[in-house]
Amino acid sequence: MHSPPYIFFHGPKGYWWEDGTDPALKKLPTLNDAPHDLLPSLAINVSQPDALVAWLETNNAALITDLTVHVDATASAPSPQRWCVLFDKLRREATNLQNLSVYWDADGLIHMGLGKSVVFIRGLAQLKVQRSVEIGGFYATQWPRYLEAKMGLKPVDKNIVPGGAWEGLLRDYQRGTEHRNPWIDSKDGTWDTPHSVDLFGCARS
Repeated sequence: MHSPPYIFFHGPKGYWWEDGTDPALKKLPTLNDAPHDLLPSLAINVSQPDALVAWLETNNAALITDLTVHVDATASAPSPQRWCVLFDKLRREATNLQNLSVYWDADGLIHMGLGKSVVFIRGLAQLKVQRSVEIGGFYATQWPRYLEAKMGLKPVDKNIVPGGAWEGLLRDYQRGTEHRNPWIDSKDGTWDTPHSVDLFGCARS
């Protein structure tokens, strides 16, 4: 019994399949002509949007049924604009997207991630998801309500337990983000996206 088809895009180029994938599927030059019994569904896990965009040049985005987006918090992490190139393509071509999961990473004062980027959330909200939206990590106050309004699905954050430690961490991250309004704002402010920080805490763009 083979694992359901699952592909990871976590490098600047290329991808890899989950262990246990049917070898016959992995040998195909493109998944566009894969028989249904080999490809009844397709899950994608991506933290490098450029790699997935390149893969979609020869593979139909309509094959994707489940999408997991992991937004890294590292110095080399993709910008909101690079993510939006992917989101725009998926908006137009991923017509069978059933489930979406998004996790925004953050690393304290070292790297804030993209959880406050209005450019990112506006791009993400363009996706046409049919069944469920799950979110996690560190994101601005208005983001769940905005996603629900645009997608018609209520995002669920399974990590949030009333009174739990994670709820407190998220609240700390969200402090000061109440003013970020993705319905109106279309550009990120100076402090809404990451800056490198030196040992003395001086931010540099």
